Amino acid sequence: MIERKPPRTARLSETALKRGVDLYQIFRKSVPLDEPLTAAAVSAISSEPGLGPRRIRELARRYRHKPIAESLASRPRGPKPGSRHAPTEILEAIDGLFEELVLTKVPLSVREAAQQVRYLLIADDGDYGFDPGIVPSFRTIERMINEISEPQKARFMGSKRRTAHEAHPGEYKSDGLLDVVQMDHTPADVMLVDSVHRVALGRPWVTLLIDVWSRCILGFYVSFGAPSIFRCGRAIANALLPKQPLLDSLGLDIDYPMHGFFKKLHADHAGAHRAEVFRSACQTYGIDPDVRPRGPAHFGTHIERLIGTMVRKMRLLPGATGGTVTARDGYDSEAEAAMTLDEFERWFLREICRYHHTPHDGLGQIEPAQMWAMGAQSHGPLMPPGVDVEQLTRRFLPWVERTVQSGGVKIDHIRYWHESFARRLGLKIMIHYDERTIQAVYPEIDGVLLAAGVVGSYPNVTKPEWDVVVAARRQAGTAYQLAGGQAEIARLVHANRQEVLNAKGRTRRLREERKRQEREGISHARQPAESEVSPESNWVSVADLHDEGWLQWRD
Repeated sequence: MIERKPPRTARLSETALKRGVDLYQIFRKSVPLDEPLTAAAVSAISSEPGLGPRRIRELARRYRHKPIAESLASRPRGPKPGSRHAPTEILEAIDGLFEELVLTKVPLSVREAAQQVRYLLIADDGDYGFDPGIVPSFRTIERMINEISEPQKARFMGSKRRTAHEAHPGEYKSDGLLDVVQMDHTPADVMLVDSVHRVALGRPWVTLLIDVWSRCILGFYVSFGAPSIFRCGRAIANALLPKQPLLDSLGLDIDYPMHGFFKKLHADHAGAHRAEVFRSACQTYGIDPDVRPRGPAHFGTHIERLIGTMVRKMRLLPGATGGTVTARDGYDSEAEAAMTLDEFERWFLREICRYHHTPHDGLGQIEPAQMWAMGAQSHGPLMPPGVDVEQLTRRFLPWVERTVQSGGVKIDHIRYWHESFARRLGLKIMIHYDERTIQAVYPEIDGVLLAAGVVGSYPNVTKPEWDVVVAARRQAGTAYQLAGGQAEIARLVHANRQEVLNAKGRTRRLREERKRQEREGISHARQPAESEVSPESNWVSVADLHDEGWLQWRD
């Protein structure tokens, strides 16, 4: 059954409202609210131009029901909103087709659905065959589609789209600084390039964490990989630790004091957030991973509004993709892309600071930076004493398992070595790696994450950038193969195959010949060739030799 929105109230024109105000001054003096309307009152009001007794009594009923000036204003002409004039059987058929064509996971557009509905109703060989003259027009059917209630539409939508169509009063509250932090991810609306060849890499993902109480961006992480357990971990590590080392590495002179160990992490129902590894990592540092229920995205209102705010700022950048295909119509984002990951990150950090110093509606026009300063004064230490920053940062990195070989460990065809490997040859160890560099990885040795350096000379690039270089080499190799390399290899392979076949043939023939001769009693002892015996040589018998010279030749 189709659920429809309540009929909209007809809007009154400014002229009608002014007329109502004028009549209100007359009716409030002449029309009693608790007593019957007298003939004398009707006569007194009838002196007003354009009002007959019948009209006066009608207005009086409206005024007595609701004694305001609007009750006396003239109503717009035309059918009452929500009214239907088509026969009942047609209206029922339309509702049935709405359920089939509109209330689906992937609904048709309103215009296409309206056309489908009307054509199905009037098709003479279809299920209905109604007279086109009594079937509502395309415009009317479109209007009827738009009248379907939003909650009913929402039941057929995914959780993200459903948010805008469901009622969700209230909000997710926090009792103080670093009490509740929300986290979410979004693809950035901009294309980035690599730092070596300035070739477009694609759209990065941005992970943001917001402190609900102060509305400050506690942490963030930018990468080319889709959200995962480990990229969530990197964002959390960024939120826990001071930002100054990152600012120094990027050459930024800005104030970003927001950091600290928070109590509760509020995230959506994504698989990465529910994973045992992720939850265990959070709990190691005293964080309660509070994963919100599946579906309703409005539970993360604060973080989602923040993401919308930050994404809109990206439309100013070269290579901006916009939110839709229509938004970037005629704009080649890939060709216009110009910023590397580091350049984008510097821009993004400045925008974060700009956001912190902008009055916030949700804070009563107080700046998030002000809220942070007020909360930090009474909060106490933002980090527990004795925290090993280096180990914490490495602990949240992704990891792989590798067997230690004589040359070290290999990850993505790159070898790494640490002196501790010499005592662990043949053993499997956990290797944490940072996608931001290929210069080092971090093997876990006796519970400590050490730094193993790369073996050989490699550029100081990120792993995604290195992957692009490797892919380009593979592509170049493939192109060479297609351009003639494959043909040359084929010729060589064929020649070697013929060499082997010929050798096998010669060997087989000689062996068969030898077996034949053996069967015929022919000796295979090697006979000296005539040329091997010198015709000038004279042989002497042993009896003719003296004792001292029996080994000498005699001519």
